[in-house]
Amino acid sequence: MAAGNLASRPYAAAGDSAYAHRPTSSDAFLRDAEAALAAFRQGRGFGRGRLHPSARLKRLAFTLDEDVYRAARPYWMVRDDDHDDDRVCGLALAHPAASQLEQLLISCQSYGFRHRPRLESLLCAATLRLLDLTHCNLDPRTSAPSASLALPRLTDMSLHYCVIAEGYLQVLVQAATALANLEMVNVRHKMSEQADSAASFTLRLRLRCPTVTAFVLDNSYCSWDLRDEALANGSIELDMPSLRSFRYDGCQVKLSLTSPTPALEQTDLKIRNFGMKQCEPVSRILRSFSSTRALTLYKRCIEDIVAGEEDGEVILPSFPNLKILVLDGGYKYMNNDTALAMARLLSSCPVISELRLRLSMMWNHESKKDPPGWAFSVSMDRFKRLAPMDSVQGSNDIGVCNEISELTALSSCTLSCLRKVTLRFEANELNCFPVQLAKFLTENAMDLEEMHVDDGSQFWTDHVYNNVSRWRADSFRRKNLPDTGRLQMSSTDVEMGESQDNHMKQKETVDSAELQGLQQQLELAAHMSDLKLGDKWQDLEVTTWKWVDCIQEQLQTNSSSCGLFLLKFMEEWTGQELAHPVTQIGLKLFRK
Repeated sequence: MAAGNLASRPYAAAGDSAYAHRPTSSDAFLRDAEAALAAFRQGRGFGRGRLHPSARLKRLAFTLDEDVYRAARPYWMVRDDDHDDDRVCGLALAHPAASQLEQLLISCQSYGFRHRPRLESLLCAATLRLLDLTHCNLDPRTSAPSASLALPRLTDMSLHYCVIAEGYLQVLVQAATALANLEMVNVRHKMSEQADSAASFTLRLRLRCPTVTAFVLDNSYCSWDLRDEALANGSIELDMPSLRSFRYDGCQVKLSLTSPTPALEQTDLKIRNFGMKQCEPVSRILRSFSSTRALTLYKRCIEDIVAGEEDGEVILPSFPNLKILVLDGGYKYMNNDTALAMARLLSSCPVISELRLRLSMMWNHESKKDPPGWAFSVSMDRFKRLAPMDSVQGSNDIGVCNEISELTALSSCTLSCLRKVTLRFEANELNCFPVQLAKFLTENAMDLEEMHVDDGSQFWTDHVYNNVSRWRADSFRRKNLPDTGRLQMSSTDVEMGESQDNHMKQKETVDSAELQGLQQQLELAAHMSDLKLGDKWQDLEVTTWKWVDCIQEQLQTNSSSCGLFLLKFMEEWTGQELAHPVTQIGLKLFRK
């Protein structure tokens, strides 16, 4: 696909900062841009190579700076007398070379001024498939813009930090009859009577998009400067019957889907209250998304899930199709609503098969300070627990975390479909809520197959990983059930909301980058005069070497032997394989 990038920033940087508005900079950029398009039309492209005679410019990206591109020139900038204070009033893109564009990206610098692309004047409107605008001002030239605006092939539209005239967003959506993916990040709208309104779509948004399958609405930035009264009266109503994926990041206002969404697969909600005194209950927001099959919920305080229950008006909806639940948020220290919120959430998901949790403790100011002698008492407690461990060689029953409180609020939860749990937290205390939750899930999810726990950096005997087997065995014994032994336990480093396949792909990318860095160092060393290349390692192209994972199963069973395993691998490696197997039990002798 033939593509071009036109950036005005180098022209602005080339001049004196005190004379950044010189017309010569604007003229130079516009002259070179027109020459580039003319060269492309002649088959020479934007670079030095020749193009095929049938090649057409399909993708064009602009990076525009206010100080450079505001001079009007034919084919480029169209002066609009009604908005003369904005100086530049629209990018006409009337050059014949851009008449068949499929992708148009316009990114303006962040100033008080915003560029006005005239979408109704685009020659490529009939062929455009992707439109990406950043820091632009979108408003119609006429009072009836819908008559002249048509984007029949547009499937993807992204708006970042743009200002849109009231009602014009709906006009854009209606003009794009094939629109499937819509992304709005910190977009503001201005009312007709307020030319410079700072109100965002957080306040009022009613949008009908019958063809949109993926919608992203992010108001995380522009919501900070809104008043509490305005946020309390905010309302977002979306009519998107074809929606399959929805992601929202913004304040806790009324958020609803006005039509059923039977194909909804993924819902990501990052709900912020920005210190609001009055806000929409979380349980009421979740009602519109009860048909989703995967839910990611971020909430700074998970106790807000049960807010309003005391009035008897707010009840968490049921999620009959939900298979994957991801909860990312904080919990209050020693608060009864924490377990209640988790109980309500799990009870609302009868067919959940995978649960991913990332929890962080929110300390109270009174309890944040440790009492005198606290550190010494913790050290003595750990020392006492270490003493009996030395007499049990090779035992996995460490015998710690015995005094874990029971979560009676979760006793009514049905976990018959739960197969996989990923739990990430920082264990500030042995009897903190996440540890209690891990114990409850281990003992009551009888068909659980995988449990991945990352409980932070603390004394290794305190890790939940070391106690799951005992909890599990005791639970089966109390219930007179045969222990199937299917549970796979590991200390996880997989990111929340990320599948194992994606994690492995990311790991391969990181490892590849490390090999490239090593390759560069070897090439530099090979050219040093005081170093000579030996006969043994002639091939220094490490990025092309065959990559084999020699270890296919987990060997480490604690969180403190990483370095020892590395040393033993180096000692036992023959160049093809390990001379002797390296095991966790064998490292005890190596420590001595």
